[in-house]
Formats: sequence, structure tokens, C-alpha cells
Amino acid sequence: MQHTDIRQIATELVQLLGPTDWAIGGSFLLQCYGIEPQARDLDLVCTLQRFEEFKTLLSQYAQVVPVSLHPIYRSKGFARFRKNGLELELMAGIQVLKDDGLQAFEFLPEKTSWQQDLPLMQLADWLELYQLFERPKRVKQLQYYLNSNPEVIRSQI
Repeated sequence: MQHTDIRQIATELVQLLGPTDWAIGGSFLLQCYGIEPQARDLDLVCTLQRFEEFKTLLSQYAQVVPVSLHPIYRSKGFARFRKNGLELELMAGIQVLKDDGLQAFEFLPEKTSWQQDLPLMQLADWLELYQLFERPKRVKQLQYYLNSNPEVIRSQI
């Protein structure tokens, strides 16, 4: 999957889903900041209120991929799609099962940062999500970037 293909699909999603209540995260977000050389997929986070609507729109745009229950991820809304070989994941009401119960992440659309005509999530939010998802390599990678580029955090507050 080429960089332009992912960016093209992301741009098409802005047209499909509209400009509010969702944002891009994951490896493509990291790619947009130059942290990750190549995104493998496109992670979309949306509000729980719009999840079913966005899921329907995406199912008309891309092929639905069946999802099996994950041992610790317990998001209230989760769907996977494939478009031109690229995997898209739509999630809402993100929750992860921990030893002490469910831990939730609240997506706040007003924190979305528009860059290059794409709605991007805050890097600090993905740091929190990677910690929640127990992805130590990503946590370390993002902490290093944010510590080396403190102006990024200031610009996102």
C-alpha cells in the first residue's frame, strides 16, 4: 500500500463521513508527523453516537471484514473494512479489559487537529491509547517524539 493510496482513501473518507465526530489515529497519524515511515492501516475513532451511521457509510464504500471477539479489547463499537488492500478500522467507545476492570478512553471530537485537510487525533491521545492497548514499542516511540518535539504538544492544547 503506497503512501498516496492511504492519503487518497483518507481524503475520500472526509468526503464520505463529513468533517466532524471522527478523526484519524494509529500508524497513519504517526506517518503524518514523520514518526512512522509507512502506515499499515487506517484507524478511525468516532463518537459512539455516530458509530452506526459511519459503519453503514463505510460498508457502502469498502468491503466489510468479519471481526472476532478480542480477549481484552471491549470497545462499544468496532468494525473492520478493506479498501484496495488497505485495512480500515472504525472504533468508538474504546475500552480495554484490565486486571482491575474496564478502562475507557473518551474520544473528544473538539480536540481534532486539521492538517493537510485531514482530521487528525492528538498525538497525546494516541500515547494514552497505546498505553491502554499495551503496545510498549509504540509508547516508547511516541514518548521519544513528544519529548524531542515539545512544541507539538503545545500546539495541540
